[in-house]
Amino acid sequence: MTAAPSAGPTVDVLDHGLLDRASGALLAQAAGDALGVPYEFAAPPGPGRRDEVAVMRGGGLGPYAPGEWSDDTQMSVCVARVTASHDVLSPVPDAFGATPLDDVAAAFEEWRTGGASDIGTQTAAVLRDAAARRGPAAQRLRAAAEALHAATGRSAGNGALMRTGVVGLVALDDRETTARAARAVAELTHTDPLAADSCVLWSEAVRVAVSERRLDVRAGLDLLEPDAAASWSAWIADAELPRPTADLRQNGFTVTALQAAWHAIATTTPAQSSGEHDHLRDALQAAVAIGGDTDTVAAIAGALLGARYGARRVPHDWAAAVHGWPGIGTRVLTALARRTAQGGLVRAGRLTLPDGAHRPAQSCPVCGTLVDQNPRYPRHVCAWCSAAVTDEAGRPVTLSNTTFTGGGYTAFSADGTLASPDVLAGRVWIGGVEHRAQEAYFGGIVVQPLDDGR
Repeated sequence: MTAAPSAGPTVDVLDHGLLDRASGALLAQAAGDALGVPYEFAAPPGPGRRDEVAVMRGGGLGPYAPGEWSDDTQMSVCVARVTASHDVLSPVPDAFGATPLDDVAAAFEEWRTGGASDIGTQTAAVLRDAAARRGPAAQRLRAAAEALHAATGRSAGNGALMRTGVVGLVALDDRETTARAARAVAELTHTDPLAADSCVLWSEAVRVAVSERRLDVRAGLDLLEPDAAASWSAWIADAELPRPTADLRQNGFTVTALQAAWHAIATTTPAQSSGEHDHLRDALQAAVAIGGDTDTVAAIAGALLGARYGARRVPHDWAAAVHGWPGIGTRVLTALARRTAQGGLVRAGRLTLPDGAHRPAQSCPVCGTLVDQNPRYPRHVCAWCSAAVTDEAGRPVTLSNTTFTGGGYTAFSADGTLASPDVLAGRVWIGGVEHRAQEAYFGGIVVQPLDDGR
């Protein structure tokens, strides 16, 4: 295996655009997942059918509520809740003897018995077997996965690929670390090298999309063994054809799942749409229209599209609707993505200035996202949490300046009507917790906790 230099272009740990693209990786994945849920192994949308385009109407194999994500994003959340705080490759155990990879494995097990609304056949078999074994969680899962592969010779399902998008955020400045993490997380349940290879390719594509703003699923080919790289190169080229030779509907197989997701992206380019917003939307519609495991293919495609275009390009009605296990929505989901991205960069020293000094930064008091230090407002919430404010009844509101009246701010509900008197007086809520909003000294609106002492 021949690998290119590890470090890519310098990335800014506090850059808003970079963090929005990281947020988009999980948000667009969840949107694709929820969009595909109603059509999983059923008739896909199309002319003359119930839905000409995919809609988040719920149902599916769960059944799911409209906008609810399925096991694809549920398992990604299991990974993200660990990567948001830890280096998933760290061999250092905690006080209980568990490494971060053990924590991911344990999260999968807890999810199976306490939250899984739908679960793939292969993943379910591995988790059931692992539960009867002894030892650290990651060791038990890998042993169960190896036993399944030895017994069947076939363990290259799409269940590892569907959850790998967030792994592309763990080391945005280091492609080799990204590849190792992708393999480690994949091999917890999927022993077949094809599964790990697909995760390496897709995770590296996500990393490149976030850090370099380009869509390139070939970027990780040199991270594979030469023979595997040659095979994958041919499969990718086939996926880019208007009519691939592969039957893309047979996408329970990790190779075909990657081909289907990339086909949906590559054949609905921004040039064919009216812009980035439409490419993300059109490609996810195309992913669902392929049929088969629709939620998984659209989730895989969504992770890469969101990583390229950012959370801001996810259609507002989709972003507002998505939610799921473990009882979270857009705000918490995207925070996990940002913290994963920033954690890897901070550990790599990207918050240190060339002279060795620590770059001034502060944490959002709601979600923990690092932002540039602002001495005047040391506890202001980040832009993503500020955009999630609601009134006292939980209805979303938007805040804006009213400079034409000589200062202050105004607020409107989603239907365009003036917000409640409480909101206009500066009382806003984030996740049901009251905050206060005011016109910022430097322009714009600043939202802060009630106990910030100012």
